[in-house]
Amino acid sequence: MVVEPTADESLSLSDSLVAELQRRILGGQIAVGSWLRHEAIAEEFGVSRTPVREALRVLQAQGIVTIVRNRGALVEGLSGRDIRELGEVRAELEGLSASLAAENMTDDLLSVVTTAWDAFESELDAGGADRTALETAWRDANRRFHTAVLTGCGNRQLVITITEVSRRLPTNSSFAIYARSSRLLRENLEQHHDIARAIESHDSHAARAAMSLHIRSTAEHLARWVEDKDRT
Repeated sequence: MVVEPTADESLSLSDSLVAELQRRILGGQIAVGSWLRHEAIAEEFGVSRTPVREALRVLQAQGIVTIVRNRGALVEGLSGRDIRELGEVRAELEGLSASLAAENMTDDLLSVVTTAWDAFESELDAGGADRTALETAWRDANRRFHTAVLTGCGNRQLVITITEVSRRLPTNSSFAIYARSSRLLRENLEQHHDIARAIESHDSHAARAAMSLHIRSTAEHLARWVEDKDRT
């Protein structure tokens, strides 16, 4: 018997499902035009249908799926244009957060920002033959880095706004495009180093420019990848 979660637990499960389904849709594991069935998702993730329904409603509000009564949710995906437009918004918002972080960040958070990518860089320097390990290290570094910058900005309303936008274009959704090329992985790594150096130097203008460039670059790579998949 499946035990119904409490309201708070349901919200947490729903958020986790949204993030995972977004990742699979953007990554191509779930194809555009396919159907997501409530029962199948609930069974796979070992949850009741309540958080599944909530997650699919969120994805519908984001334009990623269309819920059809008695059939499930039809996957629409994000278009290249959607991703570029979301990237523009995120670039401005996260650029501001990096600028504020350069002025307000605590030493503890600065330590996270300057060391977050060490394990990933070591994995990459070692050859990155184990893709699973490389992806795990990248996702962990990316999450820790961007969370520290956002926390360090010191502006609660900005944190809320970026968190909401990031639900539509998750920060950790782009590894698949970088995994195709060691050059792109190095480029991505260096962009994070540029942001970290600017914040460490308390250079708010450089931090804003570096973060904005990073987000726009990521969005453009992801948009092109989605468009290339659509043409195949």
